[in-house]
Amino acid sequence: MNLIARKEVPEEETWNLTDIFPSDLEWESAYLAAEQELDEILTGMISLSSSLDILNFLRKYDDLMERLERITSYCFFKYSEDESDPLNQKMMGRSQLLSGKGNKVSTKLVNGLIAIPKEAMAKYVDEEKDLQIFERFLQRVDETRQHSLSPDIEETLASLGQTLDSPESIYLTVTSSDLKFELVKDQNGNNVPVSLHMYMTQIETSPDTILRRNAYQSLKKGLKGYQHGLAKTLSNEISKHVSLSKLRGFPSALDMHLQFSPASNNFYSTDGITTEFFEQVLDTFQEGLSPHMQRYARLRKSQLGLDTLHFSDVKAPLDPDFDPPISYKEAGGIITEAVGVLGAEYQNEMRKAFSDRWVYRGDNIGRRMIAFGGGVHGVHGYSFYPWGGNLFDMLLLSHELGHTIHYSLSAKNQRIINNAQSMLFVESPSTLVEHLVVDYLREHRNEPRLNRWLNMYLMMSYHHNCVTHVLEAELLRRLYKIAENKEPLTTSVISETKGAILSKFWGDTVEIDDGAKLTWMRQPHYYMGLYPFTYSVGISAATIIAQRIKSEGRAVGEQWTNVLKKGGSMRGLELYKMANLDMSNSDVIKQTISYVGTIVDELEKSF
Repeated sequence: MNLIARKEVPEEETWNLTDIFPSDLEWESAYLAAEQELDEILTGMISLSSSLDILNFLRKYDDLMERLERITSYCFFKYSEDESDPLNQKMMGRSQLLSGKGNKVSTKLVNGLIAIPKEAMAKYVDEEKDLQIFERFLQRVDETRQHSLSPDIEETLASLGQTLDSPESIYLTVTSSDLKFELVKDQNGNNVPVSLHMYMTQIETSPDTILRRNAYQSLKKGLKGYQHGLAKTLSNEISKHVSLSKLRGFPSALDMHLQFSPASNNFYSTDGITTEFFEQVLDTFQEGLSPHMQRYARLRKSQLGLDTLHFSDVKAPLDPDFDPPISYKEAGGIITEAVGVLGAEYQNEMRKAFSDRWVYRGDNIGRRMIAFGGGVHGVHGYSFYPWGGNLFDMLLLSHELGHTIHYSLSAKNQRIINNAQSMLFVESPSTLVEHLVVDYLREHRNEPRLNRWLNMYLMMSYHHNCVTHVLEAELLRRLYKIAENKEPLTTSVISETKGAILSKFWGDTVEIDDGAKLTWMRQPHYYMGLYPFTYSVGISAATIIAQRIKSEGRAVGEQWTNVLKKGGSMRGLELYKMANLDMSNSDVIKQTISYVGTIVDELEKSF
C-alpha cells in the first residue's frame, strides 16, 4: 500500500476551487491587476488629510484586501493539495511576493493613520459617519500606537516579511516534501505507509498495537534525521520574536505575542490579555488535568494488558475491536443534522459544505501535513482533511468544518479588514461542533458500546486540545524564557525541556522516551505565536455551551450563531460575554476539568 499522487485523487474527494477562480488564466489576470494596483499605491502617496479621504481609501483598501485574499487563497489551496508540485511551488512563490506587497501597502496605510492624532481621528469619525463601518479596524490601529515604530522601520519590517516568516516556511516545506518515513508492518504483516498527519489522525489511535509501535519507531527515526536542522529553525523563530519584542518595547516576547497584533494583519488578532492570564491558564490545566489523565493512562494500561504504557500507546483505544466504519456521505448527513441546534442558517451553510464540495479529503503524496478549516472572503468556507472512513474521521472533520462555517458566517457579515479573528475565541466554534456530533449520536443511537466509545473520543479530544496543545504552549513558555536569559536553544535543550514537561505531567504512568521528546517536531504550532494555548480556552467554552444547549435548548445555539457572525469585529472576551460566558477567570476552565474527571469515572465503571 502506497500513497497516491495528486492526479489520482478522484474529483469528488477534491474541493471546488472554481468558486474562487474558474481557471488559472482568470487567476493570472486577477494577479496582474492586483499587482499593478499595489505598485501604484506603493509608489504614490496615500491622502488621509480629510475624513472623506480616509473613508475613500479604506473602501479601496478593503476591496483590494478581499481580492488579494482570493488570489493568495487559490494558490495556498492548490499548494496544500501537493506541495511537491513545481507549478504549485511557483504559484505559491508568486503569491508570497504579492502578499509581501500587500503587507507593505497595509503598513503604509497604518503608518499614515497612526500619524493622525487620536483627537483628530475622533473628529474625522464624527464628521463622516460612514467611517464607523471600519470601527474595528480603526480601533486596532489605535491599539498599536504605543508599540509602533517609526514609519521607515515599520516599512522595512514589512519588506522583510517573507524573510522573517522563513522559519515557518522551512518547517512546512521539510515536513511536507522532504521528511519521509519507512513503511511499517501491521499485526497482519501488511505494509502500511506512515506520514505525520496519518500517524496523528489514524495510526496513533489504531487498535493495532504492533502497527502503532512500529509506526512510532518509524516516526522517531524519520524525525531524528532532521532534528538538528529543525531545532535551528525553531531557535531562529524564537530569537526573532525575542528581538522584535525588545524593539517594540515589550517586557518579554510573551507579552508581545499576547498584546500586540499589527492592524495590517487581516487574519488573526490578539486580545490584549496579560501574561499572567496566559500562565494561569497553563498552570490550571496542567495541575487540574494531570491527575485525571494519569488515572486514564492506568486504565488504558490495565485494559490493554500492557506491561509498559509507551508514548505510542497514550491514545490507543480501550475497546480495540470497536471501530465502526462510516461513509463520507453518511458522515455529512450526521454532521449536518447535529448542527441543527445552531439554527437553520448555520445548518444550511454546513449542508453546502458537503453538497458543493468545500472539502478536500484526498490523502496523497505532497499534501499539507495538517488539516485545517477556513475560507475565502466573498466566496465561502473551505476545509482540508484526509478522509479515512470511520467515526473518528467524522468527528475530526466536524472540527475543521466548525472553523469553515465560522469563517463563512463571519465573512458574510463583516468587512474583511474588520474581520481579523480573535485567537482567544477561534477554537471554540470548531470544538463545539465536535460536542454537538457526540451529543447527536448519543441521542439517536442508544448503544452502550457506542456511548463508551464516544466517551473515549471526548477524552481524545481533551487530550489533544487540553493536554497536547497546553504542553506545546508550556514548551514555548519555557523556551522563550531560556532564550531571554541568553541561553542557546540547542537540539538537546529543546528535546530535554519537552521531555521534562511530559514527565511531570504523566508521572510514572507513561514511559517518556526519545521519540516523545521529539514531539516538538510534529506540529507547526510553534511558528504561530502562542496559538496552542487558545485551544484549551476554546474547548472549555465549547464544553459549557454544549451543556447549555442540551439543558436550555435551541435558543442557546441560535445565540451562538449570532456570536459567530460578529467574527473579528469584537475581542475574544467580548464575544464570549455575548454568549453569556465569562472567560476572564478560571471558572469555566475548572468546570471543564471537572467534567473530564466525570468522563474518566464513567469509563472506569464501564470497563
